[in-house]
Amino acid sequence: MPYRQRYLRPSADACAARSLSTASVLSLTLLAACDSGSTAAGQDQASEGDACGELTDVAVQFAWHPNVENMATIVAEQNGYFEDECLDVEILPGGPEVTADAQIVSGNADMGILSSEALANAVVNEAPLVGVGVAYQSSPSAIVSLAESGIEALTDLEGRTFGVSQTDQRVYEPFFESVGVDWDAIEMVDTGADPAALVSGEVDAMSAVSANQPVVLRNQGHEVNEIPLADYDYNRWSGALVVREDSLEDPDRREIVMGMARAVERGLQAAAEDPEAAGELVFEAYASDLGLEEETQVEGAKVWADLTTADERDSGLLLIDQTGVESQQEFFDNTGVDVDASEIFDLEASEEAFGG
Repeated sequence: MPYRQRYLRPSADACAARSLSTASVLSLTLLAACDSGSTAAGQDQASEGDACGELTDVAVQFAWHPNVENMATIVAEQNGYFEDECLDVEILPGGPEVTADAQIVSGNADMGILSSEALANAVVNEAPLVGVGVAYQSSPSAIVSLAESGIEALTDLEGRTFGVSQTDQRVYEPFFESVGVDWDAIEMVDTGADPAALVSGEVDAMSAVSANQPVVLRNQGHEVNEIPLADYDYNRWSGALVVREDSLEDPDRREIVMGMARAVERGLQAAAEDPEAAGELVFEAYASDLGLEEETQVEGAKVWADLTTADERDSGLLLIDQTGVESQQEFFDNTGVDVDASEIFDLEASEEAFGG
């Protein structure tokens, strides 16, 4: 199968920060007020925040730069949910030169936000890590193409060019084989994550995150087709709350982890209830400084909100159950990751944090 390299310069697009609308601020403020009466553990947050005394410093490591994919943590930070748990949180940005799992292992971060695949690969490499919750239990992975390409089904990719990062190539080869698509009939092009190659015609389709490239392309005025991998039971989770195993063994450290988890869930609940306000809040707090556009952050937040379990659960949005673990075992088996899913997700800790 032909494979050629392509190197992209980062986009120079930048957008000046704008103030949040009064309506959006009111929306998130009201959500915070309505949600501040209790946590999943049933604690009274209104009085707890006043009784904390000195706050405990904690850090959350992102895998990438702060944007709406991590809106749960950012909303929790901005709304004071960590402070309600007697915690003073620092958000550590990720990026191409940051190894998020190593930051957790080293103790530089108390918690990291990873994909289930990243967690599994870290454990395979003997990292003592475990997941206690997952924000997005429906995979955001998708294949995106311009509508004019005529690519509407997976078999339409045969004889076409497909943009993919080298990291994702290991996922797509077994995926295409599992759905009966001739992998050797597709020309793979290393485009990274930039959809510019799709617009220029260098590739006919590309791997994507449904809340990212398709949103950007639509914002540019393009009509696109999406093929979600989750529709074919290829369900890589995103937004896993990952901690060191030993942080759950010490009672004091465990309670800190539980407090962080409860804060993030409150942030996810608020964001899922009003993703537009969450997107604007993330833009104002972080994304504007990264040159991201407010409209794509808001629209992306709506997509991420749809990937949560909010439509299925009234609470416990981050709760991991046995069915979910089995879905991840199937994903790992299909992608050749030699790991036992039941050993990298702690259902007991997840139930303690999110079970109510």
